[in-house]
Amino acid sequence: MVRRTARRGPNQGNEFWGCPKFPKCRGTIFDPPPEEVEKDDESHFDSSAEQFGKSSTEHERNRKRGKILGAVVKVVEAVDKVQRWNLERDEPDATGRWDPEHRRKVLRYVYERDGGRCGICGADMKIKGAHIEHIVPKVFAWFDLRRGGKVATGTQYKSLLHKLDNLQAAHTYCNRRKGNTPEVRKWRHAVLPSLTVALGQNGEEFVVP
Repeated sequence: MVRRTARRGPNQGNEFWGCPKFPKCRGTIFDPPPEEVEKDDESHFDSSAEQFGKSSTEHERNRKRGKILGAVVKVVEAVDKVQRWNLERDEPDATGRWDPEHRRKVLRYVYERDGGRCGICGADMKIKGAHIEHIVPKVFAWFDLRRGGKVATGTQYKSLLHKLDNLQAAHTYCNRRKGNTPEVRKWRHAVLPSLTVALGQNGEEFVVP
């Protein structure tokens, strides 16, 4: 039973319990019961039916919106997956540089992913002049995590190196200031989305910030 209030008829203002399957089921329970209720009086169902109809219609609309939104999300995720694959299949050459056109595409992707903010200081920046920066410095391709939030060369974690989740856009001066610091907290600013930058030997993810 569903709690309702009669808005019209002789029972106007009285609360009652009505079957949620109205009008197929017209069962009702009043508490406290009114002194006189005409058995054939159905006027108090009018507002309830209207309210139930609106609620049902709104529920159906929300359900359809949810389906559409879910479909859109799946399409966006599929497109992003293809885009990431295209960007990650070409890695830098021996000097650590991408083809200029490919570099622009990679920079645009990480720049937009982080909302146009520097990955190191977290401040807004223009894409012109921004650098592609490795979150885990390349000297720590394999590393161990030590006490105090520092890393040292080792074999516990393997950096993702040139994969997109280990790349971010950064100011030139921020990139230079960071250098090859072993302090994890200086690798990526706390206001930015977290990224999995390395994988442990046991499959454990190393996430920053």
